[in-house]
Amino acid sequence: MVATQPICRLSRFLAFFANAIAAWLARRSLRTQARIGAWLGRQILWSKGMKNRLTDNLQTAGLLDSVGLQSAAESAGRLAIETVALWKTPDATLLSRVRVVQGWDQVLALRDQKIGVIFLTPHLATFEMASIFIGSQVPMTAMFRPPKVAWAEPMMRAGRDRLQIKSVPAEMSGIRAMLKALKLGETIGLLPDQVPTSGDGAVGTFFGRPAYTITLVQKLAKTSGATVVMVACKRLADGVGYELQFTPLAPFSVAPEAAANELNRAVEAAIAIAPEQYLWTYNRYKMPAGAQRSSELT
Repeated sequence: MVATQPICRLSRFLAFFANAIAAWLARRSLRTQARIGAWLGRQILWSKGMKNRLTDNLQTAGLLDSVGLQSAAESAGRLAIETVALWKTPDATLLSRVRVVQGWDQVLALRDQKIGVIFLTPHLATFEMASIFIGSQVPMTAMFRPPKVAWAEPMMRAGRDRLQIKSVPAEMSGIRAMLKALKLGETIGLLPDQVPTSGDGAVGTFFGRPAYTITLVQKLAKTSGATVVMVACKRLADGVGYELQFTPLAPFSVAPEAAANELNRAVEAAIAIAPEQYLWTYNRYKMPAGAQRSSELT
């Protein structure tokens, strides 16, 4: 009991400090947040490992020359700063930053027909802005993967469970909650480019390279009859706000590997909207222990 007390005190201090930093950032303009984030992002280039990952991922996508290391690093820093600030920013302020919305009428048409919608939001720009907009319009159940540090979870959950958004854990109870929402004609949200745990994915190709890919999207769509909609978030110039693009996808193939490839093509198309704003620091090509590599990729 005595040994855990210093750890608890440290966790409380870290949580207090993180909340204070987030609140301070939330009071800054989006343009100031962008400058801070870009500076922070440039610092990761001092890490040889991170610089190598950025180089490798951009080369794989054929974007090293057009995007560049500094631009990709700055975008990663902006994502971190703008997301933390977002968790403490009032809803009305955030919604005022959504300047352009394309394709939302198609989502409303699906809602009117009581058809469930699976929103897929890749790690593009400050992608949680898409959830804020969706939650201001319709109820949404979103899958939540707890952070590695427990002291950060309360701030993250408070920042995400707002408006009409309800987060559920990335486990069976969460999957059941999402399926229930879809059958009621509601919406759910998932990250399509997050590496799933072993047994929860299939090997497809992402920019031509084998990548373990989520299969939950295809399973939920098939079981519920829901429509899958890709959501791309794009930062507008000079920190004036964001653009959201909603694109319904065709039904996926039955074969897991083929469906994984179709999903990855849709993610690649979303990235093409603003390739310099994708999170190229993410280790998309890691293979979970026990995951089977497919020798034949469709």
